Amino acid sequence: MRTAAALLVGTHNFNSFRAVSSDMPHVSPVKTLDVADVQPGSSFSHTHFHRNIPLWELTFTSRSFLYRQVRRMTGALVAVGQGTLSVPQLKDLLEAQDSLAFPQGVTAPAHGLFLTRVNYRDADLQFSQQTSDEPLPST
Repeated sequence: MRTAAALLVGTHNFNSFRAVSSDMPHVSPVKTLDVADVQPGSSFSHTHFHRNIPLWELTFTSRSFLYRQVRRMTGALVAVGQGTLSVPQLKDLLEAQDSLAFPQGVTAPAHGLFLTRVNYRDADLQFSQQTSDEPLPST
């Protein structure tokens, strides 16, 4: 899984890892993934039901993500870990740059995934006292 995660790091066209959405033609699929890390995790609950279930913590860091990109990357890495997707297949998927090439049933479900932190540059948090009709810059 770590080898597969390392393939995703860097600037790539992640079109294969986004779901079709209404904003699709307007958002560039080229994103820079700064971190894709896989580590053994632990449960929030310490009940005996979770003792023998291996849990993994996946961390992705980027300036921005595409629609369902994190769910698709997570699902792909889990599929690699389960042996249903190979590292070369993941590489081919990344190079395909086609959202329809993503295998069905591999997207991770939304439950179990959560946002832990959002980092902002200090300059992005400074607002002038004047009101402006100018739109905010888009990413």
